[in-house]
Amino acid sequence: MASITSLGIGSGLDLNSLLDKLTKAEQGRLTPYVNQQSSYKAQLTAFGTLKSALSKFDDLSAALAKNDFFSATTINSDSKAFSASSSASAQPGNYTILVEQLAQAQTLMTQGNISSQSEQLGTAGASGRTLTLTTEGNPPKTTEIPLSDDQTSLLELRDAINGAKAGVTASIIHVKDDEYQLSISSSQTGEDNTISLSVKNDDKLNSLLNYDSASGSGAMKETAAAQNAKIQMNGLDIERSSNTITDAPQGVTITLKAKSKEPETMTIGVDTAGIVDKIKSWVDSYNSLQDTFSSLTKYTPVKSGEAQSTKNGALLGDSTLRGIQSTIESTLNAAQGNPDLKGLESLGISTDLKTGKLSLDTEKLTKALTDKPEQVRNFFAGDTKETGMATQLHTQIQDYIKKDGVIDTSTESINLNLTRLDSQITSLNSSIASTIARYQKQFVQLDTMMSKLNNTSAYLSQQFTAMSKQ
Repeated sequence: MASITSLGIGSGLDLNSLLDKLTKAEQGRLTPYVNQQSSYKAQLTAFGTLKSALSKFDDLSAALAKNDFFSATTINSDSKAFSASSSASAQPGNYTILVEQLAQAQTLMTQGNISSQSEQLGTAGASGRTLTLTTEGNPPKTTEIPLSDDQTSLLELRDAINGAKAGVTASIIHVKDDEYQLSISSSQTGEDNTISLSVKNDDKLNSLLNYDSASGSGAMKETAAAQNAKIQMNGLDIERSSNTITDAPQGVTITLKAKSKEPETMTIGVDTAGIVDKIKSWVDSYNSLQDTFSSLTKYTPVKSGEAQSTKNGALLGDSTLRGIQSTIESTLNAAQGNPDLKGLESLGISTDLKTGKLSLDTEKLTKALTDKPEQVRNFFAGDTKETGMATQLHTQIQDYIKKDGVIDTSTESINLNLTRLDSQITSLNSSIASTIARYQKQFVQLDTMMSKLNNTSAYLSQQFTAMSKQ
């Protein structure tokens, strides 16, 4: 609303100040609506924070609800000839491994003196020149690469071969000053992955590039033979086309790096330390969730008759959050169907009665995992569907955080309330503007009337003065 700077001049009254006070008083009608709007927005943010904290805790609970979690294995080996990793399907045991031979890819090299990598090496004007490249393996693949006159230099040949994606890699080797060679290597290792190539309709280029792997003859020279990896495992001969062996033993991936001088030991065992670390992460996540609960339900005491503190948590007294807390705490405290390990305390996980947070005795948990691994698994995972503490937690939390779950329903209700509030605030702003406009009009009329009355009074005073002098 534009300020009426001339208001009050006619009457001599401070109508501008009075109008400002009336405007402020009218706008005060918005305060409860704006405060409610801020409260709803704070609740939306709080539910977002709650959902994020629950999701992090749920991720770890879901991991503990899987049988594989408690079957995690670890590999102990100091070998320089190989490295190994294991999955939950690996069976604990001891293995001796001797790496006899590494798998390698076949490599062919051009021969003769090629003094320039950009010099055209084919017959100028040759028609229908085609490089035919065959890679054996499963399945075999034949690729025909048309070559123009300006594609017969080492540079262009390299780019044409690599661009054809024929299962080989071409590169240029700078042997010494004024000598270059073209190297072609199979993209895969193994004795079955060999290369043959020839050039049609250009005898000159063919005399440089032809090679037949079946006979082992041609213009090119084999500088590295295609060969399989060979190892002995517990005295058993094992052969693979790759240096990565994924099925001997099952659940273990062995990556060969060098030949062995003598057999080396690989030990597969249950990863007890890793399981303890992950359960500790679960405990830490639960404690972080408790901090979130405390922050969102914080209460700041006030004196009798005073308004609630603005420092209170946005979800103080919220029934949804109270329900989540109650559900999780009940599940944590419920006994599971084990002969010995029925509750968290038996696993070395205790609850602080003041803070509600958990603490972990890693030695006690390690002993439980060592002495009664199946009972520990059953405590957390159960049947992975209905029983087991972590299984039940995961199911319950999903009901809260999933799409269209409890939290989404709560936030949808808040958004509906915000929409109604926005409509009410818009309507109230319009009403306030109309009221102020009416006051302004009335003040202008008052000012005008007072101005006329003042003028009439002055005129009459002048007339009375003049009459008294006669």
